[in-house]
Amino acid sequence: MHTRGTFAPESRADALERYEEVGPVAQVVVREATKAMEFDADEYDERVTPEVVQTARDAAFAELLAVHVGDDGEFDAWLADSEFDDEDVVRIGSENVENVVWHPIPFADTVIAATYQEEPDAAASTLRRNAFGRVYREEFYESGR
Repeated sequence: MHTRGTFAPESRADALERYEEVGPVAQVVVREATKAMEFDADEYDERVTPEVVQTARDAAFAELLAVHVGDDGEFDAWLADSEFDDEDVVRIGSENVENVVWHPIPFADTVIAATYQEEPDAAASTLRRNAFGRVYREEFYESGR
């Protein structure tokens, strides 16, 4: 088992703090991308809506999330040693493959897990988007963010 990514929030406050930190980064990324696409000021104002920047922020936050990568046995061992039980796990993917990526979210009493056969990077990205969509989005948007 190994871990990819940089951020594993233990609390809602930790997650919100990191989400706030990612906001300015998302704005710069969007601005630089539109420069590279040669948007003029009018086109930028017309096409770069708050929703565009929000989407960039959500994606940047999600892609920073730490995920564990291993096989079924490693996941089962991790789960047995963790504070979570099987009812806390949201499983995505096929039961007929032996590799798993997972992301625990302690403050939501949830573990998001996704199975994969040969593409751990794709599985990790899918897992991160699902974790954001299923847990973090609700946490952030309920707080008025």
